[in-house]
Amino acid sequence: MPNMPAAERRVKLLEAAYRVMSEGGVAAGTTRAIVREAGMSLAAFHYCFDSREEMLRALIVDLSERERGAARLALAAAEAGTVTDLAGTVRMALLGYLDHLEQRSGEELLLLELNHHALRTPALRELATEQYRGYYDGIQQLLVGMAEQTGVRWRVGPEQVARLAVTLTDGLTTTWLADRDSAAARETIETIAEMVAGLAAPA
Repeated sequence: MPNMPAAERRVKLLEAAYRVMSEGGVAAGTTRAIVREAGMSLAAFHYCFDSREEMLRALIVDLSERERGAARLALAAAEAGTVTDLAGTVRMALLGYLDHLEQRSGEELLLLELNHHALRTPALRELATEQYRGYYDGIQQLLVGMAEQTGVRWRVGPEQVARLAVTLTDGLTTTWLADRDSAAARETIETIAEMVAGLAAPA
């Protein structure tokens, strides 16, 4: 691939890393395994990334953004529907996320594993903090939009509701990955929707 731009090489290497680690976990994602999967040389890898840690950082950022994008799409679909109350909007958004989880379970499992790896790696630890800060900020914006859409106000700070929502969604994700029980997950979503709606009052 002598004429491939560096940006395109990076994308292909990240895609290869995703495939390798989705199948074998983070430990399987050695630089040699990744370049073999990408059909590139080690020199090409080190031209694009200074180290494996830098590549893992880029992969975490990419997967986190995909996850936030899925959440935004789920909310947009919920807001475009016929549901007008807050609990219903939260419910529809979470059901949309569950659809994403069912369809992209390998991606979510890898992101979870990468997060744990980052927490144990000093050079990457701050990335885990940044990842969750991004979740909090993104969910807070979504919650503000939900309140405006449904004519309510939050009785506590939206930043507190956002942290709770992220915590609950994390639990929903890990329990579903463990048991793959979508019916139970939908029941949990009903409870979460009512719980979150209980933190709001008419505007």
